Amino acid sequence: MMNSLQDRDGLIAKNWHIACLSTELKNKPIQRIIYDKPYVFFRDEKGKAVCLPDRCLHRHALLSLGHCEAGKIVCPYHGWTYDEAGTVRNIPSEGPGYECSKHKTLSFPVIEQEGVIWVWTFDSTPVDHPWNFPRYHDKKWINYFMVTDFSNEVTNLAENFMDVPHTVFVHKGWFRNKSQKKIPMNIETNKGRVLVTYKQAEDEIAPLLNPLLNPQNAPMIHTDEFIYPNITHVTYAYGDKYGVIINSQCTPISTMKTRVYTYMSYRLAAFNFIIKPFIQYYTRQVIKQDVQIMDNQFKSLSFDPKTTFRSTPADEVHKAIERLRHLGQKNPQEVSSVNLSTSTEFWL
Repeated sequence: MMNSLQDRDGLIAKNWHIACLSTELKNKPIQRIIYDKPYVFFRDEKGKAVCLPDRCLHRHALLSLGHCEAGKIVCPYHGWTYDEAGTVRNIPSEGPGYECSKHKTLSFPVIEQEGVIWVWTFDSTPVDHPWNFPRYHDKKWINYFMVTDFSNEVTNLAENFMDVPHTVFVHKGWFRNKSQKKIPMNIETNKGRVLVTYKQAEDEIAPLLNPLLNPQNAPMIHTDEFIYPNITHVTYAYGDKYGVIINSQCTPISTMKTRVYTYMSYRLAAFNFIIKPFIQYYTRQVIKQDVQIMDNQFKSLSFDPKTTFRSTPADEVHKAIERLRHLGQKNPQEVSSVNLSTSTEFWL
């Protein structure tokens, strides 16, 4: 029998994860599942996001199916009421004067920034600080989020998001087409990151948008980066002014189920706002294709999850991501000590 996802991920699980977009958390509590455990999110009297286990201490009803009153969450079963610290403030069946505060559940660290709500789901001091989305505060750049559920796990998804060779098959006609060119790439692993730089002459990702993305006819600089443990950062830069940024943060839900929060940011030479609906439609179609191929892989892995992948020199990026994720399962301190650099090439 396969171990749980958290057992297999080990110490990787002790990290910040996105629970939801800020716009998703309003006046009603919501549930989010991370590593097979349910959590309830709500806002306190000051509008600050709060996270508690989604289970009432009394008879274990789901708090997320209750409601909020004056910044506190009320259990739908017997009305036990919890504040932002997880302390019980009211037990209706005991009447006034009962010492409710002796009952207390956990409260998890939450940080809300740049349109998303991050949570640390462990009873320990958080490490570092959540990721900052590039260009989020730059008014010259347009940004938006897409939320997508995948039937697969973080390592496989990160490899997919940083995999150029698959684009001519999975995204044929949408993203790239076969060019029969040899593409050199440099892969640097340092401080918990895998940075890939491609050296493809006359590279482009959206020919129809090229006049707006690249008015100066500058060479496109394409880099992919994996940030341990669960973020990919893809950049297509045209000179120092224009380009496209794609960040994907993977929140593990359960075995072979992950919710991906994709942050898109772009700057065109003109029509930034006008063309946004088209870009949103286009990027959604590309992600749907990734969902399909990741579901394909999931169905295969469900028969034999212990299968060892066969790799070639073109898969050095995948191997670098796997190396950091495997190290992080048992000793996250070793992740930042890996310092490797290699160059290889592949055909596109």
